[in-house]
Amino acid sequence: MADRPETDRPGPHGPGPDDGRGDAPIPRAGRRHRVIQQGRIVLGPDRLVTCEIADLSAAGARLRVPARIALPETFPLVIAAHELRTVEVRLRWRRGDFAGVTFEGAGAYVG
Repeated sequence: MADRPETDRPGPHGPGPDDGRGDAPIPRAGRRHRVIQQGRIVLGPDRLVTCEIADLSAAGARLRVPARIALPETFPLVIAAHELRTVEVRLRWRRGDFAGVTFEGAGAYVG
């Protein structure tokens, strides 16, 4: 499992969702580890969207989800690891097929 650098690139208006044209890196809350896990984004009672979890840390994750899928500011994310776990996440940035999220509520994800 490879570690990822401890920075992300901000958007034109700070660390919120952006189009990837930010300048200076912003610090991450923790070190991310490269993983390939399956996930499901819950967009409603009858709507689940399949995604791939590409990086994971105690504070957040990088998701691969088709750019055509609009994501809300917060949403439940089902993570399929050794067991199924659902966590509430907040969208922090979006670039093409990738999205960065942080874990809400109790905070850290312990996989």
